[in-house]
Amino acid sequence: MLSGFFHRRRARAKRSMGNRRDTTMSAVEIRIATDCDLESLAESHAPGISAAQIERRLEESRKGFRTMLVAVKEGRAVGCVSIGGGRFQRRDSLRLFSLDVGPTFRRNGVGTALVKAVEAIAAESGMDEVNLEVEIDNEDATRLYRRLGYRMCGDAVMDRWTRLEDDGSCETIEVPVFVMVKRLV
Repeated sequence: MLSGFFHRRRARAKRSMGNRRDTTMSAVEIRIATDCDLESLAESHAPGISAAQIERRLEESRKGFRTMLVAVKEGRAVGCVSIGGGRFQRRDSLRLFSLDVGPTFRRNGVGTALVKAVEAIAAESGMDEVNLEVEIDNEDATRLYRRLGYRMCGDAVMDRWTRLEDDGSCETIEVPVFVMVKRLV
């Protein structure tokens, strides 16, 4: 289903671009993540996200616990986002989570391209909305989501996840998050 989505999306983008060159959004390709993306994602996201954490996300994607998408810019994977999962899932909604863009590629349309790809997948799948969680103190992400039309839904809730380090250690992270929602219809 998703591979057909990306093929159709690429064809539409080529038709709509014509001879015009857009230096931000057109330079970003969104596709399903593969194991080959591990090295460039780990490099572009260091030191904030470990290679072990990215490898775990790829493994969960292979096993069907999430679908991981990557943003490819300048020939390498520089951002990623996941969809699916069960936490904070809403009825007739596609859950977006683990949106990360390498620090040197932020504020260049990569995060926006990833979010828009998730929204397009949700719409094509007949979903009414996209939902996500954002840490209450992550002002940059909250600003991005608001700009893209997401709104807070209720009070803050606690989220818990495990951060993996390359040395094999792990830490349980518990943070308050806002659930944000964007209606697509």
